[in-house]
Order: sequence, then structure tokens, then C-alpha cells
Amino acid sequence: LQSQAFFTMLFAALWLKESWRASQLAGLLLAACGLVLIGSAHGVTMPLLGFLLTLAAASMWAAGNIVTRAVARHGPINQLAFVVWASLVPPLPFFGLSLLIEGPARIAAALSTFSLHSFAAVAYLAWVATLLGYGLWTRLLSRYPANQVAPFSLLIPIVGLSTGWLVFGEALRPVHLAGAALLMLGLAVNLFSGRLLLWARARP
Repeated sequence: LQSQAFFTMLFAALWLKESWRASQLAGLLLAACGLVLIGSAHGVTMPLLGFLLTLAAASMWAAGNIVTRAVARHGPINQLAFVVWASLVPPLPFFGLSLLIEGPARIAAALSTFSLHSFAAVAYLAWVATLLGYGLWTRLLSRYPANQVAPFSLLIPIVGLSTGWLVFGEALRPVHLAGAALLMLGLAVNLFSGRLLLWARARP
């Protein structure tokens, strides 16, 4: 899903006319190698349909980034209000798909076993992940070019691996560490290479 960074850079160039630097592309290629390493660590293959749906989801996330950036170009926006109003849309198609795929019986069974842990998970997803996380994400997109913000989503696999190791005691393999190192290197190249180039040119 973190391939949205690539889609965001492509869409930003096409619709927002944001330019790429060669160093940004190099950084994303390094990060892509890191994602491939992490994704191949367990040797699990993904069905073609699942892979295509994941790419479609990533492209939709990227499209949302472009919409946010385009709206912000017309003036300052209330990031929290933007996220709240945008959050009114997804529940309707999700509920329809759940009704179609899972059926009323499974939905009723899931609701009947709703526990305090379930409420805590929903509360975290609603208030922390959505309102806080996407609120800050929207703030960044409203202030900086999309092709500078989108690569930060590449930190998600690193945070997931670290959390699994710290909280659940999951083992980290050398391939995980190598992939994480490539991700961090790619992000560093994307963020700082332009500044280093300007600094080098400014030196006598």
C-alpha cells in the first residue's frame, strides 16, 4: 500500500505540475528495494487480484493526496474539519460491501461479540489514526509539495516491524533490517539531497 508514494509523485507531476528531482526518484527507487525486501521476507505469494486491488487502493490514497493539495492551493483549510467531512463518505460503500460479501448473519454475529477491546480498537482507529494521524497528514500536504510529503508514508512498515518486535516479541530477520535500512536511506536521499546539492553549489 505504501506504493502510494510513487503514485502521488506521478499524479502531482501530471495534475499539479510539481517537478521531480533526479535525487527524489533515486530515493524512491532505494525505498522500493527496501519494500520488496520486507515484503519478500516470509516468502508468501499474493494472488494477482489481491495485488491489483492493493495497487488500486494505493492509487486512490494518492488521488486523495492530490485532492488535498489542490484544495489547499486555493487558501488555508481547517485540517480537522476536512478529515471529519471526508470520513463521512467511506462507511457507506464499506457497509454495502460487507453486506454483500459477508452477509447480515456475520455482521450480526460480529456486533453481538463487540467487547471493550473492540471499542478500544475502534476508538484508536477513529480518534488517533484518523483524526490525529490524517489531520497531521493533511496539514503537511496543505503546506508542502505532495512529492515531499508522500515518501514519509514509507516509514509505516518500519513502525509496524518495530512495534511487532517491541510489543509482541516478533523476531526480526536480517532481511527486515536490510529492507528498513534501504527505506531510511531512500527517505534521507529524498529529503536532504536537494539541500546538500544547494550547499555544495554555494561553497566557494
